[in-house]
Amino acid sequence: MERLERFEKALNDIINEYNKLGRELEKLRSEGKTKTTKFRELLGKKLVYSMIITIFKRYDLIDKDLLKD
Repeated sequence: MERLERFEKALNDIINEYNKLGRELEKLRSEGKTKTTKFRELLGKKLVYSMIITIFKRYDLIDKDLLKD
């Protein structure tokens, strides 16, 4: 696998995980579980992914339509 392919796969994984975390957090919010350890853990992870995605956006390396906030 070439370097560009590995980069694109990694970026896709980051975007998918970011979107998955958003869905999980929304589910916990709807259940009223915003004070739980799991919620805070997932929120922390989502923030890390958000920072990574922000860097990719800065260099126009990401399709903004793939992100679901």
